[in-house]
Amino acid sequence: MSWQIKLLNMTSRIFVKPFAKWATRQSKPGQEQLTIDKLRRRMCRFDHFIMRKHRSTIPVDAVDDFDGVDGEASYLWINNSPDVTRTILYLHGGGMIIHMPGLYQKWAQRFGPAVNARVLLVDYRLVPEHPYPAPNDDCFAAYEWLVKEQGVNPDHIIIAGDSAGGYLTLATLLRIGQSELANPACAIVLSPLTDFSFGSPSLFANEGKDPLLSNQSMPGVRNMIFGDHLCTDPMVSPIYADLSGFPPLQVHVSSNEILRDDGVRIVERMKRQGGTSELCEWYNTIHVHPIMNGLPESELALQKMQAFIERHCENGSAGDLSGATGAPAQD
Repeated sequence: MSWQIKLLNMTSRIFVKPFAKWATRQSKPGQEQLTIDKLRRRMCRFDHFIMRKHRSTIPVDAVDDFDGVDGEASYLWINNSPDVTRTILYLHGGGMIIHMPGLYQKWAQRFGPAVNARVLLVDYRLVPEHPYPAPNDDCFAAYEWLVKEQGVNPDHIIIAGDSAGGYLTLATLLRIGQSELANPACAIVLSPLTDFSFGSPSLFANEGKDPLLSNQSMPGVRNMIFGDHLCTDPMVSPIYADLSGFPPLQVHVSSNEILRDDGVRIVERMKRQGGTSELCEWYNTIHVHPIMNGLPESELALQKMQAFIERHCENGSAGDLSGATGAPAQD
């Protein structure tokens, strides 16, 4: 374990996790929105802080020809250059409650070029203003737009996401399986939520070890997202779904996080059902550490992703991505 991870774990344990637990205790019935607004303001300040010195030559472009399901979601292209050969549909984390666009822009500017891909960042509608299935609808609509409107070959698409975005990745794959669309080449999830019935042992066993997340906030978040929907519904908890039709899946988890077993169980279930899945378990790192700059473990995780994508996603010609600029796909 690197000194950088040790420092990050200690800082998070002292400053971040106690605030999250305090906010959960302070949240009164009917006043949840006040707590969420406070959390969003704090995360917004932190997002501005980490972006204050960020400089990159990797292009960032607004998507102006797709308004999503109802026009409220927004989308960004990262590394949308003529010579890229793959497309990553990336779904951010944040419990479906918060979004830190700067953090994910930085991550996409690392991830995309590393695997010769452009990245479509989906700023899906957030809970509680837009409960389930609104975030799921936005993510599936983005994949449908890539394939149908932009003419991108699914064999050149990777769907990826972290934490709640990992859940949305799996839910999007389930929606694709119910549609006429072909699967993407593969998928990558970082510390995914897969069981909202809270059946994973690590949710309780790792409560004292996890430096960032606390299980105290989980019931309230689940209720805001799903309301009265059945928690064992496969579209709510993918761990109960038929995963036999999934594309190859790579899952990253930390040994000490409360969501460890959510990731482990989805890998094991895919293997039992005949699918191809790969588990990357990291010792005592922090939740979704691969997206964080400056960590040796983040670079190692990115190397794992590179190798996985090289095995499972075609490295086509730039001409295969003619939809990148809104031009019609060529036969």
